[in-house]
Amino acid sequence: MTPALETRRLRLTPLDPSDADEMVSVLGDDRLYVYTGGGPPTLAELEKRYRAQAAGSPSEGETWHNWIIRLVEDGVAIGFVQATLTTEEADLAWLVGVDWQGRGFATEAATGMVDWLAASGKRRLVAHIHPDHAASGKVAAALGLLPTGEVDFDGETIWEG
Repeated sequence: MTPALETRRLRLTPLDPSDADEMVSVLGDDRLYVYTGGGPPTLAELEKRYRAQAAGSPSEGETWHNWIIRLVEDGVAIGFVQATLTTEEADLAWLVGVDWQGRGFATEAATGMVDWLAASGKRRLVAHIHPDHAASGKVAAALGLLPTGEVDFDGETIWEG
């Protein structure tokens, strides 16, 4: 079960399909997809995605943990963090909406998630980051991850630590 987590400025709440209503606007800016491709999801697409994520991984031996990042002060959703766990590793992802970028929220949320992962059993941490996405590289570095020089099938650099 995915617990709620809290950092100094943020509350990470376990993803619920009802979060799609609020998150569709957070994810609605085309600039979020410069490095990942695609575009903003519709409400129906996001509801479908969140129902699948909330149901959990269909793969045996794999666990999904998905959190909505919310500001402690007013509860507003500003992004998400994710960890896909196997026995070997925790594959991490993070995204903060354009209106909240540049304030350290992604690093703070990802650090809260990694601290929880460390407390629940040490795993190798992995992230897949577009080679030109400097901001995500800074988050990964703050988590203690280093680029491996390996590239995945999407052309993203694999970072690990």
